[in-house]
Amino acid sequence: MSQHKLTDIAKIAVRYVNTTNRLIFLTGKAGSGKTTLLRYIINNTYKNVAVAAPTGIAAINAKGVTLHSLLQLPFGTFIPEDNGVDFSRTTEQINTPKTFLQQFKMYGNKRQIIKNLELLIIDEVSMLRADILDCMDLILRMVRKNHQPFGGLQIMFIGDLNQLPPVIRQHEWQYLNNYYKTGYFFEALALQKTEMVYIELDKIFRQSDPEFTSILNRLRDNHLSDTDIQMLNQHYEKDVEGSQREGYIHITTHNRKADLLNEKSLKSLDGEEQSYTAEIEGDFPENMFPIPDKLNFKIGAQVMFIKNDSSGEARYFNGKIGEISEMNEETIKVKLKDPKDEVTVERYEWMNQRYSLDKSTNELQEKWLGTFKQFPLKLAWAITVHKSQGLTFEKAILDLSDSFAPGQMYVALSRLTGLNGLILSEPISNIPFELDKNLRQFEDNKKDPTALNQNLESDRKAFLFSKVRETFDFQSLMKELNIHLGSFNKSENRSLKQQYANWTREKKEQLEELSTVGLKFQSSLAHYEAKDDYLSELAERVNSAEDYFKPKVKDLFDSFKAHLIDTSNQSKVKSYLKELESITEQLKSQLLQISKTAMLVKAAAENRILSKKDLHQSSTFEEQKKESKSKKKKAKKDKTPTAEVSFSLFKEGLSIDEIAAKRDFVHGTILGHLAQYIESGDIDATDLMDATKLDQICQVMALDEVKGSADVKARLGDEFTYNEIKIAWGHFKKNNQKEKAP
Repeated sequence: MSQHKLTDIAKIAVRYVNTTNRLIFLTGKAGSGKTTLLRYIINNTYKNVAVAAPTGIAAINAKGVTLHSLLQLPFGTFIPEDNGVDFSRTTEQINTPKTFLQQFKMYGNKRQIIKNLELLIIDEVSMLRADILDCMDLILRMVRKNHQPFGGLQIMFIGDLNQLPPVIRQHEWQYLNNYYKTGYFFEALALQKTEMVYIELDKIFRQSDPEFTSILNRLRDNHLSDTDIQMLNQHYEKDVEGSQREGYIHITTHNRKADLLNEKSLKSLDGEEQSYTAEIEGDFPENMFPIPDKLNFKIGAQVMFIKNDSSGEARYFNGKIGEISEMNEETIKVKLKDPKDEVTVERYEWMNQRYSLDKSTNELQEKWLGTFKQFPLKLAWAITVHKSQGLTFEKAILDLSDSFAPGQMYVALSRLTGLNGLILSEPISNIPFELDKNLRQFEDNKKDPTALNQNLESDRKAFLFSKVRETFDFQSLMKELNIHLGSFNKSENRSLKQQYANWTREKKEQLEELSTVGLKFQSSLAHYEAKDDYLSELAERVNSAEDYFKPKVKDLFDSFKAHLIDTSNQSKVKSYLKELESITEQLKSQLLQISKTAMLVKAAAENRILSKKDLHQSSTFEEQKKESKSKKKKAKKDKTPTAEVSFSLFKEGLSIDEIAAKRDFVHGTILGHLAQYIESGDIDATDLMDATKLDQICQVMALDEVKGSADVKARLGDEFTYNEIKIAWGHFKKNNQKEKAP
């Protein structure tokens, strides 16, 4: 989606992201282009952005991470007050602010990522519960040391709340209903303290039939007329359920119906069944598998693509139906119905990633954790309504007789491109679902484009002045330096730390001078803020401030960095170095922020939006990048294999979690490293996993017909992870070698 293809309302959404700090709810009917706009924003914002979703599969599809992994959210229910539950009377997994913070640990690297984050995009927000959002608010305020809602972080919530609602079980609701009217994210207490900008995309790209689009809109609003019902029921066909229609997919309400129909249809085909096992590298948890790790197909099987054509030729899309015409180990050929074409399909690679921080520029970057390679196809005689979200079908047979949620009928019907491809297995009766009045009340907050544009200018002005004040405020740095200086112990005259007391006081005086001038500069901004035509004068003022402050901050930063390097080889200075490192990082952040804010105000004065390209071409960013590259060249590359480094730390007595934190890896990656040392006998498998589970896995491995890890996993089920199986293989091979030894 390029700029000229954005609709007017989409352009407003982009401007709200890039020129304000407002919380945004972006919604739109099915097929309105929410996901396309999400990708556009990620590629066209200067802000440090992360994408997250409530579930693993949603995160993989959004090319982001899970909210739980990004923010280390707890599992279970979150009660937003400390006295909201009697723990002596429950065995449920419940967290309160107090109990959560008692066990919450976030290591330095992750904290820096959260502190430097400027925009968090949460996709599929209809699945995000209010209590989880309140827990996010608690974490963000604490880590970012900012008492504003969500620690002052801009969040863009994306989703359609009229589709499938968040899941709250009855035993959880007995606690949560004391704080929330419903489970929807907008009920979060944190959102009651601030106002969201509500933006709804108004153009439908999926459906081109205006009559069908109108029916869908009325269904979404629970206003189906008798005429609408009659129009839909003209597509009812008796005894069509369970039948096979070429090019049609059955959309049902329950998994068992879809699974049975797919299994039955596959078995009815002649020919040999062929299995395809996913190729998994690195860390890719099972709950994030975008498709089953084992697929079974036959020639003639009706399949559906679950990805768009990545070749750029647009031969197929997510939801396109076809028929398998040829198969081998490397490729599968699929015959399309419309257009009549044959497509050669190769394995698609999904990536599991996390965010890391480029320490030279404080920018977020994606870091590879693992990949999942599998054919982007699944059997398509049937699918559930839930799994059809986000897909587009030209032809479908809908079984809506057991609809159990208000959004199910809407989701199912809105998957279709038009009425021509619709068949109903049961007629629809006009029995309206009970509307959630809280949801409707929330939806009344949306404003038309004119009102949004009017508010945009005042929001931009507030954001710019807030950003400038924050950039030239040195109070938090002063506070940290005072704490650092206060930790010097005068009685320890011989300590290395005490030797630098005078040097530190001298730096404090320099910072105090900067802070005093910074406060005067902030006070002077009120003069410009009172004006309507303020941008050119503000840009000039900020440019002068940059010329004054930047060299002075750079001088302090260089001094602290040089001092940090000089003392890093000394002994018994661990805590001192940690304090120095924290102050040095803050000075670097402030230095980068001065350049970024100056460019932001200049771009606003020139009536354009700051881009990442602008940032990367700035002298400050280029200097930091060059310095980082130079440092990497000078440093001797550690050629020790990565698994060996983890093994050495394990021998030193560090736990797996401690090694993961120290090396900035996830738990599963370290397990994978250590698993290599089991077969050699350097590590005992029971040091890494439960002995009972180890025995169960080895029993399966001993079976003659077992072919590999995926086969072992399929036989054991979800209770066992791939890392546990990897550990067990090492143990199994070691024992087999012993048995064969003379």
